[in-house]
Amino acid sequence: MANEDNTETSDFKVEDIPSTEKPTSTDKEPKSPQIGDTYDPRPHEDQARRHIAYLLIGLLWVVIGAIFILVAFSSIGVLEVKEFAVVLGPVVTLVSAATGFYYGTKTK
Repeated sequence: MANEDNTETSDFKVEDIPSTEKPTSTDKEPKSPQIGDTYDPRPHEDQARRHIAYLLIGLLWVVIGAIFILVAFSSIGVLEVKEFAVVLGPVVTLVSAATGFYYGTKTK
C-alpha cells in the first residue's frame, strides 16, 4: 500500500508482536483482598520463623567466629574459652529451639 506522499504502510498490528510481557491465559493475577475475606497468616508466620531461625544461626556463626579469631590472634588463651560458655550456651539453645520449631512446623 502506498499513501499519497509515497510512503508505504502495512497492515501491521500491535497484537502481531510476540511479547513476553503480555499475560497469557495460564498466568493468574493475584486476587486483591476484599473486605470480608478470611486472612491466612500461615505464609507470614513461616516467613517470620525463617527469618528468626536464619538470624539466630548467623548470630551463632558470629559468636563462634569471634572465639576463633580471638584465639588465633592470641587475645585470649584456649583455657579462657570456657568463659564464653556464658554467651555460647544460651545462643546454642536459642538456635536449637528456633530451628527445631521452624522445621517442625514447616508446611509442605
